[in-house]
Amino acid sequence: MYDIQDDRAGRVPEAPEAALRALTVVTVDRVRLRLPEAVTLLRQWSREGRTVHDEIVEQCLLLNEVLDDDEPLAEADLRAATEEFRRARGLRDRSSTLAWLAETSMTGEQYEAFVAGAARRRRFRRRKEAELAAAYLEAHRADFDRVRALWASGPQPVNGELLRGLGGLLGCGEATVTLGERWAADVPAPLRDAPRGSLVGPLAHAGGYLTGLVLERTACRDDTPTLRAAGTAAFAEWLADRRRHACVEWHLS
Repeated sequence: MYDIQDDRAGRVPEAPEAALRALTVVTVDRVRLRLPEAVTLLRQWSREGRTVHDEIVEQCLLLNEVLDDDEPLAEADLRAATEEFRRARGLRDRSSTLAWLAETSMTGEQYEAFVAGAARRRRFRRRKEAELAAAYLEAHRADFDRVRALWASGPQPVNGELLRGLGGLLGCGEATVTLGERWAADVPAPLRDAPRGSLVGPLAHAGGYLTGLVLERTACRDDTPTLRAAGTAAFAEWLADRRRHACVEWHLS
């Protein structure tokens, strides 16, 4: 069993074993995560729409993967992890970063260890994404067609013909209108396989109604942006499978 120390999540002050057990939030495989580390990880990685439990377990799974990582970190790895962290927290300059450190009571040494841990996890993620991308793309090519579409969703059905001239939508009581290009997997399900020029709906969708018009559709290409997106999707699938097979024990009463 490993407690998270060193450059994995940031060092916490030494404490007696009984105190450490009392502070433990969760054990995931070989990782025992304590409360200060859990709070720090959540401050960095929390995402809208995700539960706290999901976030903590996923970060512990990544921590497991880098426990035995003793490969030196390149300056580029540390710089990228630092920039990613600052963007996530809205820390635009040195003064805002120092203010955040003061707010969290984190020392400079702890911050450096924290960033190093983040860099190791980021490096692992990027390598795993690159490893899985090609096979995932080959198995899910239709998901990576580029689809440019216009769709309206709301509590009441919208006449599809109104999408051909947006001025007609002004007569709708309430609707959210989206225009953009997405990967096929990221547009509303009724539009994912629709060919160019298709008018879909109105139909019941996500607790309301959806009407959509597919403006353009480009077949999947084996280019860098597509492979990067496939790697991201593949990693999410890998992480979900890793979680299903992990031993997770919560210690909160």
